[in-house]
Amino acid sequence: MIAPKSHLALGVCLAFAASAPALASFDMDYCPWGHAGCFIVSPPVLAINTDTRDNLLRLVDEPKNFTPLRQPVPADITRSRDFYFGIHMDNPTSQPPTATTTAETPVEETLHHQMTALGLDPDAATDAVLQRMTAQGADLQEASNATIQQDELENRFVSRNDETLSAFFAALLADTSLSHEQRQALAKARMAVNGTEASEQTVKALSFPQGSPAQGFQAYLQGANAFYAGDFDAAGQIFTTLKTSQQPWLAETASYMLMRNALNASSANANGEYGDFDVHKVDKALAQQAREAAESYLKTWPTGRYADSAQGMLRRINWYLQDGNALAKLYEQALAQTENADALVDIIAESDNKLISQDLTWGSDAFLTAPDASLLTFVQTLRLMRNNTCDGRSHCVDQAWLDSLKADFEKNKHADLWNYLRLMLAWSKQDYATVQNAITPAPSLPPHNILAFSEQVLYGDALMAQKQWPAAQAHWLHLLDLSKDVEQQQLLQAKLAATLVESDAQAQIFAADSRVTNLRYRSLVLKTQASRELLRQQATHGPNKEERTIALHTLLTRDLTEGHYADWLQDMSLVAAITPPVADEAFDDVKLSTFGWKGTEKETAYFCAPLETTVTTLSQKAHDAHALNCLGEFFRTTQTRVTLEKDRGGNDVLDVATHAEERPGVPHRLAIYQQVIADAKAEPEDKSYALYRAVMCYAPSGYNDCGGKDVDKAVRKAWFQQLKSRYPGSVWARDLKYYW
Repeated sequence: MIAPKSHLALGVCLAFAASAPALASFDMDYCPWGHAGCFIVSPPVLAINTDTRDNLLRLVDEPKNFTPLRQPVPADITRSRDFYFGIHMDNPTSQPPTATTTAETPVEETLHHQMTALGLDPDAATDAVLQRMTAQGADLQEASNATIQQDELENRFVSRNDETLSAFFAALLADTSLSHEQRQALAKARMAVNGTEASEQTVKALSFPQGSPAQGFQAYLQGANAFYAGDFDAAGQIFTTLKTSQQPWLAETASYMLMRNALNASSANANGEYGDFDVHKVDKALAQQAREAAESYLKTWPTGRYADSAQGMLRRINWYLQDGNALAKLYEQALAQTENADALVDIIAESDNKLISQDLTWGSDAFLTAPDASLLTFVQTLRLMRNNTCDGRSHCVDQAWLDSLKADFEKNKHADLWNYLRLMLAWSKQDYATVQNAITPAPSLPPHNILAFSEQVLYGDALMAQKQWPAAQAHWLHLLDLSKDVEQQQLLQAKLAATLVESDAQAQIFAADSRVTNLRYRSLVLKTQASRELLRQQATHGPNKEERTIALHTLLTRDLTEGHYADWLQDMSLVAAITPPVADEAFDDVKLSTFGWKGTEKETAYFCAPLETTVTTLSQKAHDAHALNCLGEFFRTTQTRVTLEKDRGGNDVLDVATHAEERPGVPHRLAIYQQVIADAKAEPEDKSYALYRAVMCYAPSGYNDCGGKDVDKAVRKAWFQQLKSRYPGSVWARDLKYYW
């Protein structure tokens, strides 16, 4: 009944991030990383096998305390199995945007006032972008494709929106040198600009006095239309001229547009074999022009209206240029400057896609390290440690490599991160003594310090890997006293439970003063490790009806699968004490009502009495053929068994500690049928039905779905022939056409 202990040393190695995926970044189709409702699946430690994005999120977020993507905590962890470190199967696939109200957005409201001031019909602002784009034709389709299918491309249509329209209107209204008529004409032309020849003619048709400031705005609209048309040479010439304009808005906007113009020109032909974006086909010379334009803009307007956008574009430009060093440094800066949870999640997802996992996402060489980018180098080095054989298939992380990184970590005041890499390298080599000797158990845990907590967990895991169970138990209890964080508490409970299982002290998990309160962990141990006496104890004195239900369902199932029929009759009396019964969908794997099975209808070919009658017969005559067949019918029709689908997975090393090839509470119907087949005193009706069911265990796949040891096909053939030859008149002989 108890899981073998030989798996644990390996299990601790694998379970330092037990639920973590093997790749640098891990997306489930139904729950992409970073989307609403998709939680962090890894434990709250920095680890080798943890999704790199999770490592980076925890590392950056802990001091900020934004806590994005954290799974919700059940109101009562002692009555819920929903908190665990793994994929939550009931997550939404993709949350649709929340339905908006009919009220105007701030931008729409601003546009309304601006158009009124410009003497235009405010209703024309409704769906302004959509109306403009609908008239665009083929170029519009290109914009749509670029946005939907080539979202890696900084396409030129992204700025055709209400915000930029409002910004242009604001510039017109702020320029006192323009007349009302000039503002109105320019505003109408701006609404028409969409890159088509018709909009080009609309802009050209504007007529202003020579030297009028309105001519500068007209030139800007000509440049914008050329930009949207993909005529980057013409647009660049116009924006270059306007960069020195005396009109402040025109000068700043033209300077910014020079960057976007060169950037779009650089990727104009960067299409892959299947029309997808291929960063390796970017025109590097034009991308370099875009970088120079961005740097020039930021030098002149460091806090300008487009400064944030230019900073973001610099990351894209350096990605286009495949300049890993510059890109990594920009990501480090962006991570430090994030001001909210959404921004942090976005920048981590971007950095993973464009740099950390570029070898997986874009077929580029693997990112290894960059100067002044200690955080990215840290998480990437952990990822590279997954291959610790140094077999030449990927970059080898060894002590020499770590030594080469040390100076840069120290320079950037991250010597503690470098030291953790040193410890993790020893861990990956299974040098647990080095890990243990290098870490001192902490007298306290600082809040929001993932590194300090990870070191303490690593120390405890090293104790477990060396099977120092008493020391490991004491360490986990000590950390449970220190930590005030819910996630950390749940991880520590899993570690403690695994330690107690490995040291054959399962009963301590269910002591009155037990620190293991997570019902998921307790349920897993009850179903896999508990003796029947312990199950009976928890079924009677468990802390709540949920745990008593789990214990009793497990006990009653095991009574039947292990042949303790008289005990089952006694244990059934415990059902009445659980009121009201647990009927939630979350506990449909332990429904006690299943044991009230009424048997089969009298009209059926093989009649069975209710389960209680059947078990009563077996308690008096354990080899009664008819009662055994009916017990098989109970298991077949109700599918009653001890299942772990709602318990296993996401429990860190406890999943390993409770693993066993054969677990209790799983019925072996085939063995029941074989017992009846071998019974010389069995009635023909019972033996023929047992032969029929034994063969049907393999239908139609040829694989045994009844549990127990498999039998050769020759044996199944013999059963088939025995049924056909000895019981030719039985309904079962007539019904069975094949053997599998």
